[in-house]
Amino acid sequence: KTSSIAIISEKKRPFIDKQHIINIFMKEFDNLSMKEKKYVISNHPDLGLKLKKYNNLTNISQNEQKNAGLDKCTEEEYNFFERMNNEFKLKFDIPFIYAVKGANKTMILNEFKKRLNNSDLSAELEESIRQVKKIAFLRLDEFIDE
Repeated sequence: KTSSIAIISEKKRPFIDKQHIINIFMKEFDNLSMKEKKYVISNHPDLGLKLKKYNNLTNISQNEQKNAGLDKCTEEEYNFFERMNNEFKLKFDIPFIYAVKGANKTMILNEFKKRLNNSDLSAELEESIRQVKKIAFLRLDEFIDE
């Protein structure tokens, strides 16, 4: 579905500027049904784990996670991430999503703990949507030239 966001957005040419493109992408994401948004969220990799165990993240995700120090986690920290990811998925039926750009390991772990204490499923889904949009905004902002 995310590829269709790009296709739909492309049809909105001509773009006035970078902000206009980003706004169109965000509006198209907002126009997705909740089921479609949950699908996008559900397809995010587990934070921290893919970097070490699977090495199949995009270069962008790898760099963001490395800059946050997630590539230098101890075995104990990786195990903690794995436990928290699994607990989060069991509780909310979606992976933990957090825009890690500009964050560090401690900030990420604190966010994990805080959100795991949340008991409102719809509030967590809304937070996950905000995080997906933040990730999209940061990436679009980085890749689109003025």
